[in-house]
Amino acid sequence: MQLTWLAPDERIEVKKFYRQYMPYARLLQKESVCVLTQTDSTSANDVEIASSAVTCSTIVASARIRPIGQLAILTGMLVHPDFRGQGVGHQLMDELSSVINNGKTYIFALAHLEGFYSQHGFGVIADAPNDIAQLFLKYQGDSERLVLMGLTPSPQ
Repeated sequence: MQLTWLAPDERIEVKKFYRQYMPYARLLQKESVCVLTQTDSTSANDVEIASSAVTCSTIVASARIRPIGQLAILTGMLVHPDFRGQGVGHQLMDELSSVINNGKTYIFALAHLEGFYSQHGFGVIADAPNDIAQLFLKYQGDSERLVLMGLTPSPQ
């Protein structure tokens, strides 16, 4: 599997991927979008991506990083249903660690995924910078309970 960061003009297939498996997700132009792909496609239901960096690969997982001033939110992490329970989410988080490992990244995790994200350095926080806290309050009105988590800086 390979991690690829997509340019804004390469996002059509990942939009289809989100529409199919996370229909409420909205990709923003300012977000960085990455996909974890596999080249040996086996299912007719798979969403394929073809770009200068990725040729006819199946999207296995995706994530987005939304900048909020000097901070960031890891959002829209999605693993294809056929690949869940196989460690793909952990692989994606490992691939992202070099990009988000700065102590300034937050996530609004679904409550049942709190343990997953804690394995990757995120901890539940009560206090967040104002911009993050305001956005969290906005999203918290949705039907599923969210947990505000922040990435703890790793020791040098």
